[in-house]
Amino acid sequence: MKKSINIRNLIITMLCITIIFMGVGFAFLAVKLEEKCSVEENFDVVITKAEAQTSIKGGNSAPIATKELVDDGKTIKFNFTMNNPNDELAYEITIKNTGTLPAKIIRLVSTPDYISDQKASSSIEPVVITHTKIKNKTLNPDETTTVKLVIKYNMSNNPKQIYIPYQLTVLATSKNKW
Repeated sequence: MKKSINIRNLIITMLCITIIFMGVGFAFLAVKLEEKCSVEENFDVVITKAEAQTSIKGGNSAPIATKELVDDGKTIKFNFTMNNPNDELAYEITIKNTGTLPAKIIRLVSTPDYISDQKASSSIEPVVITHTKIKNKTLNPDETTTVKLVIKYNMSNNPKQIYIPYQLTVLATSKNKW
């Protein structure tokens, strides 16, 4: 009988220890789950900088450009003044995913759209604006990509000073499927 009581006490002790370990394990998992849930995931694709690469002077006065980041870095506004045929400006625009989720760049929106809109492009002739395409490019967190923007004043029979307002806006979406 005493042996039976010792075995029963041993089983009860083992069950108590098991329950204690299960409680500690559950508390540990609850803390880890809470930490995981409290991290806010987001995506944020912004223009971080625009650096002038080249400036070619086609005549006596050099082309002039001003730039300004607006809309929390989503848009960059330029004002170009092209003075002479053969003037050229080039910019390297850096776009970065500052969020915690992978992001997909839907497209760059040009306003006015001197590249695709015939009416808009004819309003600045003989100046031509081009930029590299980054449509559907995926950026992981902290990853960057660059866009090369070139503004060129082609030869003209009627040279004149041309003022060009221009802006680029980055449109992006999260790659995560909810």
